[in-house]
Amino acid sequence: MKKWLACMLLAGLLGSAVTPSLADIDASESQATPGLSTLQSLWESLDAPARPLDVSQDEPWVYIDLLKRELSVFRNGARLESIPYLAYGAAGAEEVRLRGSKQTPTGVFAIRRINRQSKFRLFFGIDYPTPQVAHSAWEDGILSDEQYQYYLDYRARYGVAPADTPLGGYIGIHGLGRSPLWIHRKRDWTAGCVAVTNDEIQALDKWLDVGTKVVIRG
Repeated sequence: MKKWLACMLLAGLLGSAVTPSLADIDASESQATPGLSTLQSLWESLDAPARPLDVSQDEPWVYIDLLKRELSVFRNGARLESIPYLAYGAAGAEEVRLRGSKQTPTGVFAIRRINRQSKFRLFFGIDYPTPQVAHSAWEDGILSDEQYQYYLDYRARYGVAPADTPLGGYIGIHGLGRSPLWIHRKRDWTAGCVAVTNDEIQALDKWLDVGTKVVIRG
């Protein structure tokens, strides 16, 4: 009898030591299961586009998806700002965009000028045409030898690309200014820039600066 009681007591002690209570299970599950905000952050980091190679994790950068008509600002894999609708060039998009074509250039750029007195409320000018685009245009005969040399000299002297070659320039991200919102929502209307509303361009102002990278895909 004593032996049986001893076995039962030992089994009880072992059971209490290894069998968690319902409270313990609930607590462990709540600690192990990520919260909604954590899952959302993880999903956004997986869904985020690839960061440009020359951008550090702590730097904000801009990703513009012309097909989805979305503009997003990312930093360290997190989406800091998201604009769900934008308008761009009336004639579509092209990697080598020509002056007067009303196309928006695609590629990787950097902001080179900011005009806070723009008629479009705010203007963040990108460095189109880039040296890569200019060189490609020269190889393809779009730029003559003289025009290509002029581009190189101008960029070396002023730090920005000239806007008076066949490739054009003065491309950027801007607001509407006094342009009617209904036109902005109805069709692409710019000469090649990316346009958002006045409130949206103001919201971008805290993230964008000279040197900020801008990736445009379309």
